[in-house]
Amino acid sequence: MKNKGIVCLQLLVVLLLVGCSPLRTSVSKGPSKLFETFYLGGKGTQYFVKPLIFEDKEDNEISVDFTFVYNDKIQAEDSVTLNFSVFLPNVDRADNLTLQIDNDKKTSAQITKLFKDALQTRFSTRVLLSDVKRFFEAEHKSIILEREYFPKKSTAKKLQKVSKGIFVSF
Repeated sequence: MKNKGIVCLQLLVVLLLVGCSPLRTSVSKGPSKLFETFYLGGKGTQYFVKPLIFEDKEDNEISVDFTFVYNDKIQAEDSVTLNFSVFLPNVDRADNLTLQIDNDKKTSAQITKLFKDALQTRFSTRVLLSDVKRFFEAEHKSIILEREYFPKKSTAKKLQKVSKGIFVSF
């Protein structure tokens, strides 16, 4: 009888923890490893695209992730928080970041340095959601800081999966 009471209490605690946790869902299979979704009620859905690796011609890498909210349709002012890490020892600042989208360039000049440690310097900026959508869908894309970084082969496949998993419905 005592064991039944303990089991019931444990079950109640688990149900309370699950029921009180924020709503967090992921798309099933494939793309779910690449991004997460969070339902925000009437505000829409928040998307977090997990870090993607880009490299320059000397095999130096940057890691880029994207966070944004989408609600029914893309508005002109909708923006994306684009966080990126540069893995070069002498990088203390970034003056601007440019998304090369096929033959078009979109530049953000408001970059905030988040931190620097022995391995990386982490930055954040905001770009338009419409530009990020085009970036993911573009055949030719790169990110330009002081150098031009291209998606690694594995990243190019991930970009396609994310595009199909998120942006196909926009």
